[in-house]
Amino acid sequence: MAVFLQGSKVDLRVPNVEDDVINGDWYAWFNDDEVTKYLHQGVYPNTRQNQINYVTSALDRKDWIMLAIIDKKTGEMCGVVTLKEIDLVNRVAFISIVMANKIYTPGAPFEAMALMTEYGFQKLNLNRIEAGQNEGLWQWINQLTLLGYKIEGFMRQPFIRYGKKQDAIRMAILSEEFYTILEARKGKYVTDDLIKLLKQRKTTNLIEEFKSLIGKFYDEHYN
Repeated sequence: MAVFLQGSKVDLRVPNVEDDVINGDWYAWFNDDEVTKYLHQGVYPNTRQNQINYVTSALDRKDWIMLAIIDKKTGEMCGVVTLKEIDLVNRVAFISIVMANKIYTPGAPFEAMALMTEYGFQKLNLNRIEAGQNEGLWQWINQLTLLGYKIEGFMRQPFIRYGKKQDAIRMAILSEEFYTILEARKGKYVTDDLIKLLKQRKTTNLIEEFKSLIGKFYDEHYN
């Protein structure tokens, strides 16, 4: 399949149902506890036919753009990134990413998110792209701040896994924030040295800091 969005570590292309699902292991990702640990999937077993139906339906939707993440070093599909619920009236969409439990080039998911985010703003002319993550993915959330995503709020206990109730974080980036970063980086959303850029991420848990602030607000107004 032809490359749709090209990066230095990964390329993004339209999924091929025959190669990626029928003859691939995509469906098995969602039976892997390491993949689904912080996802809604993985509660019920996934089958190849279920995945065929899901991908076929997703590719037919006019408000979704699903792209396979291809590791340029190996040529293998290592994940999928999707713009969902694309609203061209209000110019907003939701972005999600799933990575396979396999060895891939360091920085691959970060660059995939960057490529899709850049596409959303520069080609679809979106004004806002939203994302959501389980609180356990705080290190990934710290990476997304390097792309301009900001924590806007959290949802209380939408996940219950392994007997533990877990919160989720909502993030978003606006077009003006994207273009500010683009200008500061001299026209490159992600710098040539991607790994060097990733080393600039915060090392503290931003979710805990945010929840602490919200906790103080709750204590003041709701207790």
